[in-house]
Amino acid sequence: MTDRDDDDWIENEEVVVQTPASNVPTHNTRVYRPTASRGNRGRNTDYNWRSRGTNEGQSGRFDDRRSGSRQEGSKKVITIPTDKVGRVIGKGGSKIRDLQDESKAKIKIGDSSGNETDVTLFGSDEAIGKAETMVNNLMEDYKPAPRKEYEEVETSNSQDFFKKNDGGVQVIDWDKLNAFYDEQQNNRWDKLPPIIKDFYNEDPLVKNMSKAEVAHWRLVNNDIQVKRTFDEKPGLKPIPNPVQTFEQAFQHYPEILDEIYKQGFKQPSPIQCQAWPILLRGDDMIGIAQTGTGKTLAFLLPALIHIEGQTIPRDQREGPTVLIMAPTRELALQIDKEVAKYQYKGIKSVCLYGGGDRKEQIKVVAKGVDIVIATPGRLNDLVMARHLNIINFSYIVLDEADRMLDMGFEPQIRKSLFDVRPDRQTVMTSATWPTGVRRLAESYMKDPIQVNVGSLDLAAVHTVTQQIMFVEEDDKEAALFDFLYNMEPTDKVIIFCGKKAVATHITTELCLKGIQCQSLHGDRDQSDREAALEDMLDGTVNILIATDVASRGIDIKDLTHVVNFDFPRHIEEYVHRVGRTGRAGKTGIALSFVSRNDWAHAAELIKILEEANQEVPQELEEMAQRFQAMKIRREQEPGRGGGRGGGRGGRGRGRW
Repeated sequence: MTDRDDDDWIENEEVVVQTPASNVPTHNTRVYRPTASRGNRGRNTDYNWRSRGTNEGQSGRFDDRRSGSRQEGSKKVITIPTDKVGRVIGKGGSKIRDLQDESKAKIKIGDSSGNETDVTLFGSDEAIGKAETMVNNLMEDYKPAPRKEYEEVETSNSQDFFKKNDGGVQVIDWDKLNAFYDEQQNNRWDKLPPIIKDFYNEDPLVKNMSKAEVAHWRLVNNDIQVKRTFDEKPGLKPIPNPVQTFEQAFQHYPEILDEIYKQGFKQPSPIQCQAWPILLRGDDMIGIAQTGTGKTLAFLLPALIHIEGQTIPRDQREGPTVLIMAPTRELALQIDKEVAKYQYKGIKSVCLYGGGDRKEQIKVVAKGVDIVIATPGRLNDLVMARHLNIINFSYIVLDEADRMLDMGFEPQIRKSLFDVRPDRQTVMTSATWPTGVRRLAESYMKDPIQVNVGSLDLAAVHTVTQQIMFVEEDDKEAALFDFLYNMEPTDKVIIFCGKKAVATHITTELCLKGIQCQSLHGDRDQSDREAALEDMLDGTVNILIATDVASRGIDIKDLTHVVNFDFPRHIEEYVHRVGRTGRAGKTGIALSFVSRNDWAHAAELIKILEEANQEVPQELEEMAQRFQAMKIRREQEPGRGGGRGGGRGGRGRGRW
């Protein structure tokens, strides 16, 4: 994102600037004026620079500049080695902008005279002095701090990491090298402060529940299944019984209860009832449930207690305590808003995501936060740049883990968590339980307890009525417009498209027809995406056209309809799209346009409809049968060795 995208520009405004060195004529040019949210950052050219030391308002400074009455102050010329000019400029001019922002002086790189280059500093005497000091500091060659402990060990033992193979060739002895690495890591971890994870005081009523009572409660509350994910080990504590009220979970934390009461909740959701005892006790947990079941609050409230309960005071810790990873910017921002609702002990959070102001995010982290909510890409960026040290986190949440793997984030996750301390507490949430999520759990979790709300089989929420409409590709738009024209004024709908170009096209068509709407997809700037979501939340618009970036975690409480304009490429996305409506006990309607191109998904769609007790159209069953027959026919054809599962749905066989 460029500066110009974020700032306001005024075209053709006459500006008079007076400098000590020379007279600059009046120009008709565009004037850079930073917005209030971005401070004084901007492009520093001869025509847009202004003194930054005044306390006057923005308009006052602009008026002074127009009249030519503002004094620029003095200037000073210093020289620096030509081969070090790059240190002052930085990549893409980033460093010189930072220097000017911090010193309040203007810095201009002049001509080079061989080995030296002139640098002119403009501004007040104080600003010039500060800028000169900062530039001189950059000229000093970096000398890394001595690491005697490691250097001595590496020097004395380096030969031990080699051996001769059977052919007499010297090769690396990986066993010894790995053992050395493990020893060094253990030494690092031994120096870290201990983690306190057990904050649970079990209520007597919960403790005295019989096995039959626990089994009955889990059965009537969405058939919750609770078990150890991997093999049972001797010495592990039994799985705790579920709580049934907020007070049973947090009676020893009255400030947490006060924050819950402020939100107006009457009783905890099923996954919260079972998750809170597990997490407050310090166990790792995998929560598998559909969206809209309260998973965020299930891991958030124990995280707040975990932060406050550590032995080292918060202001003396070397970094944040809690890390929450989310697959999309929208979900990360939503979690951040949820955190902001609970004002517990002054705990602060920051949301790190691509498309946001990286510099501002780094500043917030440097000032000190307790919770980091991040997308995998931006987290990996700041960890690799050493703005964050992953070893400081003692409570880690991987939210919507299946979606993160679907989006290809597994390399970033593993790279970011490479240095994570082994005794941390880890929470993972997911709507499904594929092999990739299980593999991730095996890597980062220790004896986790798995809480399944409902069946592990892929299933849509039962509060949504799923409707199927069979249309030709060319007739989809007409069918969509017919649906929109018949919407009630109080209806609110998300229209899911398979491609960003299609979403843009539909948005344009609706606007041309005078229908107010918003769009949400990856080609839009982050500020536009946030504005689109905000317009849906506050009711400014009732129609949102989106790609699958909005299919996970987005919580629009009064959403009445979901329309699948394009059927998703993976049946899991169908479930998540449908789950945007019918949330928090409300009902909703999901309408899916199905064309002959979608026949490969017919059999899987039938299973989901049947599981949710929905009507299965006869045409859908016939479509599934034809697709299966095509696969068998292709497998039997010489030289084909099985079909690709595509095709046009059986041309020449009637409508489908």
